[in-house]
Amino acid sequence: MDSQTRESLKAYDPKELLLFVLNHYQIQVIREMGKIIETEGDFTIEVEGTLLYKLYWKDMVVAPFDDLDKLCANISMELNRG
Repeated sequence: MDSQTRESLKAYDPKELLLFVLNHYQIQVIREMGKIIETEGDFTIEVEGTLLYKLYWKDMVVAPFDDLDKLCANISMELNRG
């Protein structure tokens, strides 16, 4: 993601942006609890800040992400394995 795109995205609420991108990738949201989003496949995403997200799988940290496309592509890939 280029720096201009990154700066433009900072204007949006990070949780709403996450929900939008999850929907785009057709990843089902199971539950929302404040800054925590649970999805199908036992994934949990914590909104840590502007364009900063932490991905968990079954309560284990997978990785931090600052790119929602990479985060959602990772989840999508794992769901398709399954």
